Amino acid sequence: MMGMAAVLIYNVVELTKKYLGYPISVKFNVDHQQQLTFPTIAVCNMSPVKRSSLAASQTIKRRKKRSVGNYLVKEQHRAMHEI
Repeated sequence: MMGMAAVLIYNVVELTKKYLGYPISVKFNVDHQQQLTFPTIAVCNMSPVKRSSLAASQTIKRRKKRSVGNYLVKEQHRAMHEI
């Protein structure tokens, strides 16, 4: 057990030395251009929801809202005339 721990510690120390001893080189240039050329972007929709189904769902919701709204307006109108 002690032997395995010693080998582990040895390997960790050696790999850490190797990692920290690796040379780091960074080089960059800042180039200001007056006009930029943007890449073409393609959007691929992988969603299983179909736009036509969603549109139909939204239409149904709007119709329900209108019918509830019309009902409430009629009830208010009736209540005002009953007074």
